[in-house]
Amino acid sequence: MKPGKVILLLGLIAALSLSTGCGSKRNPTGGPVDSEKPVLISSAPAELGTLNKGILEIDFSKAMDKSSVTNSVYIYPPVLNRKITLSKATLRIEINETLKPDTFYFVTLTTRLKDQRNNPLDKPYTLTFKSGKPEPSRISGRIAYENDADQGLPIQLSLFSPDSLLIRMDQISGASYALDNLNPAAHRLRAYIDKDQNGRYDQSLEPYFEGLAEAGKIQSLDLNLAYVDTTWAQIRSVQEKSRHELELTFSKPITSYVGLQLKPAIGSDPQIIQQYLRGDKLILLTTALDSTRYTLEMQHLRDAKGNISPKTGISFFSQGKPDDNPPRILSTTPRTGASVNSLRPEFDIYFSEIIPREKFQARLIAADSKTEIPLEVTSVTGRTVKVRPVSDLTNYRSHTLKILKTTTDYSGNPLDQDYDLVFLPIKRN
Repeated sequence: MKPGKVILLLGLIAALSLSTGCGSKRNPTGGPVDSEKPVLISSAPAELGTLNKGILEIDFSKAMDKSSVTNSVYIYPPVLNRKITLSKATLRIEINETLKPDTFYFVTLTTRLKDQRNNPLDKPYTLTFKSGKPEPSRISGRIAYENDADQGLPIQLSLFSPDSLLIRMDQISGASYALDNLNPAAHRLRAYIDKDQNGRYDQSLEPYFEGLAEAGKIQSLDLNLAYVDTTWAQIRSVQEKSRHELELTFSKPITSYVGLQLKPAIGSDPQIIQQYLRGDKLILLTTALDSTRYTLEMQHLRDAKGNISPKTGISFFSQGKPDDNPPRILSTTPRTGASVNSLRPEFDIYFSEIIPREKFQARLIAADSKTEIPLEVTSVTGRTVKVRPVSDLTNYRSHTLKILKTTTDYSGNPLDQDYDLVFLPIKRN
């Protein structure tokens, strides 16, 4: 082999060896991303400790990002002359002004505070400290849920001064709550359930509460977590129970309405004899409907949250068939065989259709003496008739409320048979 070729071959071998050696020393790339959220480990002084020297140090589980400190630390009562520094995993707060005497101080750290990998705190924290010997105040109350399915979910709670300065943040749940170690002043409380866990309240999706607790050492404020609803109620459907009875269903429960018109395509307008509203149902008793199309219109439907629908309507076709179905007793309160703790009890009889007051017939009889006790109908509400005796019954003696089969609906259809409700009054002194 010629000398030049030997030199070239040796150079290639050396270059290849060098390249392989360098490759073996290269640092590995990739690996799992650090997504672990930092948590608060401890503080000095410890929570509910005294801020003697106005210096507070808070330790985290990871090194924190200095640039995230801005707008993530809140102190109440407000401290104007302060210095906040961050050294790796320790946050240091120096208060360079005289603290209020006998006062609780609250230091809140929000999830805007992040570690060096941009992971936010696992949750907001509020630490409570003392200046002097403050007298603690307390806010407590019950928690009500508009949607029962929300019970048990964590509630994000923020406490503010009356002029909306943040005091503290908490996470609560259950049927009641209590906030202790507060200063005896008025407080504004806001709460919501963060269903989508995005760290903010979404008005259209999540329940919310805001209320004011008056100043005092013991304050009571119940939370009612409700959803914002700006939609209008509308008539969803009409069901013809008989040619005399209609049942309307609305898109949501309503509390009141103004005006109701029932117009046939041909013929004269039927008369509306009785109207009964309960939640999302409206029951109408009318004169006989003909076999034709009707239009039903209502105005100013108000729901439980104050939304008012100016107008709603629906068209439907009536069969106009004669009503020959007898009414039925669906249930009673109390049920037959029960005891009652009153000598003048009231009975609710639930029928399958509306029973006019003048069509209801019943007798109340003492079982042992067969004496009849006069009855009075106290109300007829929708398909429910309420009755009670006009005088006291004999204690510890069985009685029978007999609803007679001569009871009829508006069309004159009677019950199939008498209905006996047997009960025992037990009135203990």
